[in-house]
Amino acid sequence: MTRTTPQIRCQGRSNCNACALRRDMVCSDVSLDDLIDFHAGIDDFDFAPGAALFAAATPADAVYCVRGGAVKMVHLEPSGVARIVRVLQLGDVAGLESVFRERYDYSAIAVNKVRACRIPMSYFRKFIGDHGSLQMRLIESSQTALAEAQNWLAQIVSATIPARTRMARLLLKLRSGEGDRILRFSGDDMAAILGVTFETVSRVITEFIRLGILQKVYGGREHSYFRGDIAALEKIAEGG
Repeated sequence: MTRTTPQIRCQGRSNCNACALRRDMVCSDVSLDDLIDFHAGIDDFDFAPGAALFAAATPADAVYCVRGGAVKMVHLEPSGVARIVRVLQLGDVAGLESVFRERYDYSAIAVNKVRACRIPMSYFRKFIGDHGSLQMRLIESSQTALAEAQNWLAQIVSATIPARTRMARLLLKLRSGEGDRILRFSGDDMAAILGVTFETVSRVITEFIRLGILQKVYGGREHSYFRGDIAALEKIAEGG
């Protein structure tokens, strides 16, 4: 069977002034007047599940502000093993770690349908230089990303913690907002994050479903997710 290439569609020029999500984005501290010239070079893109926003080791020519969906940041180890090192959701910026580098450190892949603003790197660097408030926001974002990466390694990837406990912690990190909706990754992706086999992932997820801790909600590849018993997951997550 022929495998189709995930679609990437440009939805046209962004209008930062009319963006309903602007307060959640990296430029939220910048006045609307200052955005008038800046947003002239920004385009909105839709990425189908599996599409790459950018690939590791390619020229770092833009950053992407995530306005919907989720993006997995993938590192290819020397052994050839692909490791998911972070998951970005609403308001996060893909490519931020490469703002002052020539090439991307990671690949950014759409988990589900993703809407993102593409900001050319030249625009972004100039804007950083011209706006002190944005510089502080980027420092805060970088610190948050570093803390998240360290937390990711310590609580999810560590092989000394039982897989059941790490799975609960991962599911809590994939939670959307404050509700019970949890981003649903494939079994292969979860295995890549946790550093376990697909069979282990399948066993733990099956157990959680049997116990009523998780419920699968089907809506096609773009809209499938879990509903979770958050209190039960938090109790299991504390068990490590």
